[in-house]
Amino acid sequence: MLFKRSPSLSEVPDAAALPANTPLMSTRGIEKSFPVCPGQTYVLRRITVDIKPGEFVSIMGPSGAGKSTLLHILGMHDAAWSGEYFFMGQPIHALAPKERAALQKRNIGFVFQSYHL
Repeated sequence: MLFKRSPSLSEVPDAAALPANTPLMSTRGIEKSFPVCPGQTYVLRRITVDIKPGEFVSIMGPSGAGKSTLLHILGMHDAAWSGEYFFMGQPIHALAPKERAALQKRNIGFVFQSYHL
């Protein structure tokens, strides 16, 4: 065989199978910005966090602080950001859109605050 097959996303381990002290979600330097003449307006700057399986996390801040933006990045709804994001050991920042969508569909659920969203 000339080519080695890359591991399939179906081989992503269950969160319970992660080695001890391995984060379920890990981010390094996540940033999101929007172009505003004449520069950029940052919504998120240098967000670094580790969330282990079973941990409860609260994201708090004033209106406009980027809470929903961060949740949309962690939930894999938003792909227009920079930095590194690992979910169960998978490098989300390096996945193709179809791979990211398959991983999100299999592992992430969202309950929106407003039912019409």
